[in-house]
Amino acid sequence: MPTVTKHSTLDLPEVFPKICVECAGPGFLEFRSLWENQDQVWEDALAGDRAGNNDENEDDDNDIDDVPGEESSLPAVDLFSLTELELKEIDYYQVLHLPFRPTLTSDDVKKAYRKACLKYHPDKSGRGEEDAVFLKVKAAFETLSTQKLAYDSTEMPFDDGLPSENPKDFFAEYGAVFERNLHFDARLLPPKQSNAMKKRNKNIKSAKFHPKKPPSLGDQDTPIDKVHEFYDYWTHFESWRDFTIQASRELETEDHLENAESRYEKRWYQKEIDRHAKKLKQLEVARITTLVERAMAVDPRLIQERKRMIEEKEERQRKREQEALEREMAKEEARKADEKRMEEEKQRRADEKLQREKEKKQLRKVKQAFRRQVSGALEELLEKEHALEDEVDLICNTLNRTQLSELNLQLEAKSAPDIVSLVKKHSQELQNGSKDQSENKQDISISNGSSTITTETTAITITKEESSGKSAATTKIKAPFTKEELSALAKGIKKYPPGGANRWDQIANYINNLCRPDDPRTKEECIETFNRLNNNKTNKVVQNGNDNNPASTPAAIPAESSSLEQANGDGDWTPEQDQQLQTALSSYPATMEKNERWTMIAKGVKGKSKKECVQRFKDIRNAIKGAQKS
Repeated sequence: MPTVTKHSTLDLPEVFPKICVECAGPGFLEFRSLWENQDQVWEDALAGDRAGNNDENEDDDNDIDDVPGEESSLPAVDLFSLTELELKEIDYYQVLHLPFRPTLTSDDVKKAYRKACLKYHPDKSGRGEEDAVFLKVKAAFETLSTQKLAYDSTEMPFDDGLPSENPKDFFAEYGAVFERNLHFDARLLPPKQSNAMKKRNKNIKSAKFHPKKPPSLGDQDTPIDKVHEFYDYWTHFESWRDFTIQASRELETEDHLENAESRYEKRWYQKEIDRHAKKLKQLEVARITTLVERAMAVDPRLIQERKRMIEEKEERQRKREQEALEREMAKEEARKADEKRMEEEKQRRADEKLQREKEKKQLRKVKQAFRRQVSGALEELLEKEHALEDEVDLICNTLNRTQLSELNLQLEAKSAPDIVSLVKKHSQELQNGSKDQSENKQDISISNGSSTITTETTAITITKEESSGKSAATTKIKAPFTKEELSALAKGIKKYPPGGANRWDQIANYINNLCRPDDPRTKEECIETFNRLNNNKTNKVVQNGNDNNPASTPAAIPAESSSLEQANGDGDWTPEQDQQLQTALSSYPATMEKNERWTMIAKGVKGKSKKECVQRFKDIRNAIKGAQKS
């Protein structure tokens, strides 16, 4: 044999030398002795167990036989006395003389197998290794050691039936079924055994160990919370049943799995078995679910609870509907009250309006009676009807119905001269403001620097034309104009000359913007103040003897118009026609449509067309403007 050094190459030789090696040493000799005398060694081991471990075997027997909850002793079955058919039908628990319970461990199975070997081992029985009894014992040991859950699930007798949907005694029938199915509760298995079973069979899910006793179905008097606890336990029930053996039997793959030629073939058979076992487990879960749902449907306690909940729900619904109805009724009552209040308010306003209309009619009648008396007195004195027109208008617009009625009663007993005198007296008193304010405040002349208000009597005519159709004054006498307001009035009259559109509205706005009075001035107040101050000035002139011609008063507008006519070189307008034009301008206000208004005015002036009336009006207005500028 060549010597190998660190400088030698790794090339293998073409021909290897043949070397003979012989085993030697004490270990080899001991192994060879055991190998050559296997039967004797096994017999000696069993004899040693009988002689040296008798006490231990007795304790093991006691541990196996004395199982809590089971009978203290199990009937012994002599397997040698059974026929081949009987031996085939007997279960593995009877073969190993073990009680049927899910909490048996592999140590319990091993101890039982050792005890059975003392009787049924071929070395003890002398039947040989192919003895059917020993093979049965061996199969029982292998199955209960590795596939106990699968064997208990399908090979041991178990009633999978469900009670009827119309039980005569619910608690008796369903209580027994629930107690029977507790045998497969995974939560009752000890944690060690549960984990071991899970490792051996993947179809078994892990479940938390439940050390407490499972809730029972109870009776009719069980509290409802306990009832819900019971059904909650079974709703989350997890069975440890394993259908691997049944799936293998149904697929007839037992021999194929054991005699598989390769691991790939064996793996394929195992997948098919697991797939079929999973389907069977789903059926088991559906069976438990059906049991729980059927029990909940016919449980008299839950039926009563559901009725109570329905009644409470209906009661709550009735309360909500009643509250909604009450709210609706309250809204309806409030709406009716509002409608009634609005109707009463509407009726009150209608009554007030009717009363105002009635008072207006009565006031109109009183004014008409007053005008008739004054007109009758003027006719009696052969004076023109419009001689006291301004005085009558002032009295009618200033006095209220009661005062006018009293004045009418006074006039009825008077003669025509007395009536005229009394009317002038009342008019003078109203103009001087003797009834509402001191005389010195009424005699304030309107001035603006060195300028004074110069008025023409024809301006009254234009003012009446601009404000015709509207109330010239209200029955309520307001506060007199202050010096500041009178000054603003003078400026406004100068700023807005006659003939402009909405002249007096602009003057009133000008006074309100400049003086900011608490009670804004209206155009009627401005017109009334202007006329009153103009009349006061005219009366003072008459009293001083500066003007002896009555035609220069505001009532003598035809004479002034005649002078304007002569100044313009147009002498075909008579005083009667001027008076008719003035009356028509007052009768048809400027608020009417322009063409229609002048048509109606032309009809009121004899011998004049619409065009001539318009031209006459323009001539008078231009004359007034010229007079103001001069």
